[in-house]
Amino acid sequence: MKFKIISKPSQTVLELVEKVKKEGIEKGFTYTDNGDADFVVAIGGDGTLLRAVKEGKPIVGVKAGRRGFLMDVPKERVGEIFDRLKEGDYKEEEYLLIEGDYNGKKIRAFNEIGVMFDRPEAIQLSARFGSTEITVEGDGILISTPQGSSGWSMSITRNLICSKLDVLEVVFVNPIYQPLRSIVVDAVPITVKMLDKGYIQTARIVADGEVFSTIRTNEELTIFPLKTKAKVLRFFDLDPVRESLWTK
Repeated sequence: MKFKIISKPSQTVLELVEKVKKEGIEKGFTYTDNGDADFVVAIGGDGTLLRAVKEGKPIVGVKAGRRGFLMDVPKERVGEIFDRLKEGDYKEEEYLLIEGDYNGKKIRAFNEIGVMFDRPEAIQLSARFGSTEITVEGDGILISTPQGSSGWSMSITRNLICSKLDVLEVVFVNPIYQPLRSIVVDAVPITVKMLDKGYIQTARIVADGEVFSTIRTNEELTIFPLKTKAKVLRFFDLDPVRESLWTK
């Protein structure tokens, strides 16, 4: 089997990368830097995991960052993973992915896709799903996956959603005169529209913390749940609540 390593760019982690690479080769695996890997070893924190998801391969998560909500392998025990892979001694977990479509341009995300203010002024947006449409004025709207609820969304809502649920969270960012901070809905397509406040405004489309494009008044962004899932290979048990609260 071939493996690839995605890592956090720090000297401490680079030493661990060399150790993992050596361990894998000694156990009969083949290292590759190309797209032909059978699985990816992500060494770092949450940002490293997001980069690994883009490879479209099963992921082994080694926690070597300040925060790694879904990383289950302690760096002290990386030597175990290759033997356990050979023995099939692991669990495979699947995580919901979403895709945003803006004027035919598409972007996939693991955590969230949303529309956020571009200038220091409130924007007015609508979120439409099924027969429901909600209008809100504020800093923006995020559409978050269950696992995404442990990140940016949690800083807004203080909610944590079980990753096994097939749902999406519609998050209202600093809404004006709006008691709700979020709504959890079935995993269905959600369309976010920039509404007209009487003049042309622009806003940023963001996906997993990166700016994807700019959206203008009266334009729409549609977010779709995908049938394709992100796969993470689990070797150790995780406690989502403890991890999200940074408790020991």
